[in-house]
Amino acid sequence: MTEREIQVQVKSLVTGEIVHFKMDAAATVKATWDTAYEELKEQPRQGETFRCANGTDLMNRLDDTLEQLRQGGICPDEHFEIRGPSGGATAGA
Repeated sequence: MTEREIQVQVKSLVTGEIVHFKMDAAATVKATWDTAYEELKEQPRQGETFRCANGTDLMNRLDDTLEQLRQGGICPDEHFEIRGPSGGATAGA
């Protein structure tokens, strides 16, 4: 792994699957989300959202880079989640 690569973890809250993969630090949050679907071998579902594992929503940061998140202290462990559409049971709504 080079200095410019970041090891990320993404969990699908829909399926419970977890994947680990490397992304360039200059990759956008959206590119990371797209790659997560490929790694999970899943198709995007309408209404899904992308967030940090700590619950911080990233939908307004899709154009930010992983490096920008890191510098801002957002998702410091590079653990992300794909959250299913809202509705149904949600913790702490």
